[in-house]
Amino acid sequence: MMRSLRLRLTGLYALLSALVLAAALVAGALLEARDLRQAGDESLLDAVSAVAARLAGATTLADSWLTEQEQAYDCVYYLEDNGVPLEHTGKNGSKVLLTDGALDRCAGLGAGQSAVFDFETANGEAWRCAALALAPANLRHGPRLLLALRSTASLNAQLAGVAVKYALLWVGGTALLTAAGALLAHIALKPTAVALRQQNEFVAAASHELRAPLTVIKSSLQAAASEPARRDKLLTIAGAEVTRLQRLTEELLFLAGQDAHILRLCPEELEPDTFLLEVWEAWRAPLRQSGHELALDLPDEPFSPIRADKGRLEQLFGILLHNAMEYGPEGTAIELKAEQRNTGTLFSVRDHGPGVPEKDRQRIFRRFARGEECRTGKE
Repeated sequence: MMRSLRLRLTGLYALLSALVLAAALVAGALLEARDLRQAGDESLLDAVSAVAARLAGATTLADSWLTEQEQAYDCVYYLEDNGVPLEHTGKNGSKVLLTDGALDRCAGLGAGQSAVFDFETANGEAWRCAALALAPANLRHGPRLLLALRSTASLNAQLAGVAVKYALLWVGGTALLTAAGALLAHIALKPTAVALRQQNEFVAAASHELRAPLTVIKSSLQAAASEPARRDKLLTIAGAEVTRLQRLTEELLFLAGQDAHILRLCPEELEPDTFLLEVWEAWRAPLRQSGHELALDLPDEPFSPIRADKGRLEQLFGILLHNAMEYGPEGTAIELKAEQRNTGTLFSVRDHGPGVPEKDRQRIFRRFARGEECRTGKE
């Protein structure tokens, strides 16, 4: 059950983490792709600006210089003077690349205006173009059109690399977050697992405690029906087990109410010495029948009144005295004592049993827990 719950929590955490991480990484990938495109466009505009600046100070452009610029900016130039392509466009192949549609998009540019756009060549290849219409004031023969062309293959390769990088980040991040989710689920469910284990132990122990008196009652009644001579003794045994069963049932109801947080306390003002005297009177006869004398130790000084739930206190004293009666050696005394302290009143029950071994002193406070000697000596 806990394993299934842990797996489901881990799966839910992994799913939510993967979705959130995917959204964040997609946003990051889109931003990086946008930056790459912007950088490419700026590079193309720088390429045409470099030629425009060169033309502003010279009347001619050397093919060697244009070739150097093309290598530097990873592009090819297309230059046009009064609608006539310059000789360089034939050498670098840009004249073949451009289509009429691409040139038509440049036709509307006024002097000094620029534009960046995508176009397809005649054979279907995708290219990016930065166009600049040069001002007549800088030229001898009127307006010229200057274009820098670049294949989008390199940009697409970069974008593919970005996609792969972010995909790997998503896979690795999801794996790490899933591992973290599994650890968190284990930590978060650890108290639940402990509580469930304790609940199972409690149910098993309670079942055993209830089964024992029921078995004795059943066997005693069956024997009483077939053995008239021992009937009174057997009925007495059955009655004692009924009393024990009643006590166990009350304890179970008390614990169930405590677990469900519906246990109600009804505090009232009590005189500690009077209360302890009532407990002594109620338990003196049963303890004497079991071979124990119940001693009462009260100081001469009067006690300050306390506020407590009398019924719950009586129940607690009943548990302690019954335990002392069961496990204290026969013929030994059991002592009830009350002491006035600065912070209140201290009640104590003392017997002369074997005591609780050091190794059992933490475990003994679990419900229905018993020491090893009690397990082997008395069930």
